[in-house]
Amino acid sequence: MQVAYKISIVVFILMLSFQTWAQHMDYIPGELIIQMQPDAIDKGEKLSLSSERKGDYTIVKNIFPELGIYLVRYDQTRSLNSAVSELAQEENILYVQRNQKVDLRETRPNDPFFLDQSHHLVIDSELAWDITTGGLDGEGREIVIAVLDSGFDVDHDDFEGNVWTNNDEIPDDGIDNDNNGLVDDYVGWNFFDRSDNHKAAPTRHGTNVAGMAAAKGNNGEGVTGVAWDAKIMFLSGLETSAEIIEAMAYASDMRKRYNETNGAEGAFVVVSSISLGIRNAVPEEFPVWCEMYNTLGENGVLNICAVDNLNSDVDINGDIPTRCESDYLITVTNTDINNQKDEGAAFGSVSVDMGAPGTGNFTMEPNNNYNSISGTSVAAPLVAGAVALLYTAPCESISQRSLSDPASTALTMKSMILNGAKPSASLEGITSQGAVLNVFGSLQALDRNCDPGTNDLDNTISITPNIISKENANLFVEYRAQDIDGAPSVQIFDAKGALIYEQVVSETFFGTNSATISISNQLSAGIYFVSMILPNKEAITEKIVVY
Repeated sequence: MQVAYKISIVVFILMLSFQTWAQHMDYIPGELIIQMQPDAIDKGEKLSLSSERKGDYTIVKNIFPELGIYLVRYDQTRSLNSAVSELAQEENILYVQRNQKVDLRETRPNDPFFLDQSHHLVIDSELAWDITTGGLDGEGREIVIAVLDSGFDVDHDDFEGNVWTNNDEIPDDGIDNDNNGLVDDYVGWNFFDRSDNHKAAPTRHGTNVAGMAAAKGNNGEGVTGVAWDAKIMFLSGLETSAEIIEAMAYASDMRKRYNETNGAEGAFVVVSSISLGIRNAVPEEFPVWCEMYNTLGENGVLNICAVDNLNSDVDINGDIPTRCESDYLITVTNTDINNQKDEGAAFGSVSVDMGAPGTGNFTMEPNNNYNSISGTSVAAPLVAGAVALLYTAPCESISQRSLSDPASTALTMKSMILNGAKPSASLEGITSQGAVLNVFGSLQALDRNCDPGTNDLDNTISITPNIISKENANLFVEYRAQDIDGAPSVQIFDAKGALIYEQVVSETFFGTNSATISISNQLSAGIYFVSMILPNKEAITEKIVVY
């Protein structure tokens, strides 16, 4: 009687599901997967159907003999629901399900030139986008990338939706509404033209660079940046070191205002990117410029810079800002699709941190055009986009402390970028990390280090229900298992303390993990103790009653 009741519930749930999904035809018509009752398997029985069913169904093959799982075919012109209902009435059948098609677990944007952007393949963007595509952090804050360059086509279709706007400024009213000394700085500032007209500079460079970091993704237009939905703060007209320092101060002040007003003013700038510099220069000549990176970092802005496009050892020959000594700076050289250093890119075992693909990158051009560009200029903004993406990962501790402790959060993100990078023999000994950007690897690194203390199981484990039937005994376990050495497991002990069941469960990516422990007909009536055990951690135990 209990078995018949269980099957009727399963059939009811399945039929509801089929009514929802049948219209999509995302399964193989005319095929079903069947699992036999455990007692029939224990007796060594094979799947057989009653005489009235045999003519309607063909047993194709036994796809898992140990569990009695079979593939069965029927006339595909028949109703799927009726076939499932009929087979569920067979006394030796436990479950019936359709032969569902599966999807590739990759998030690929619909931008028409995406397949021309081979750099995304190198840095594992698609795997990263399965986790997040950027935009907002866990607290709903709008992630902003400050791009310091010259010549931005702010009206490009592939920037639409990704342009940061200064909400404290009323555009084109001729008034400095936010009292920062700049009139109508609504979408950033042109420090040469002294306006927010970013097309004034006769160059395409800024558009190329910003497109790598945050061209709008999945909008059916052109290309996609690393962070699909991050906002770009355009800081342009940078032809002198004074103008660069002004731009850095602008980004720093906007983030400082945001911190101090809890988001009421300013902008949540998390990273800056600059692909400009001075060849053969050393920090002693530019102490103000170099010190600005510490100021930005203390306010929560991590900074990315492109090294020189010259096969030069900057540790010997110099380069600014590459040689600036700041914990809040990542310096990036250019690598090709095979993670080999480009022969025209600078290096330095001390001053150059890592590589990123920058050879033949397909990116944005002004006037809604696109082109293939090479150089460190289009390598560095990939790292900036990766930083922006990290801030939108489902890591609660990062969201919570990004305002309360912005400086340490910026350093955490630097560590995640470097720890997640992919080793490259080509960069070994000529960069500090000997590795190339890998966005997915950095997300994994963040996951392993997310929420320190969440492995304190008292606050993270749930084992339900506490009272179960021995014929229908399924335990549901929720747990956190990041940053552990080995696989977690569930153990069940009887009232005398004897171990009678153990199952290893898997770690999932980010957040709370879950597992179902199926122990139907494996326990007799009585009291048991279920323990969730993480390697090198104390176990948490719950009492259950089986009747």
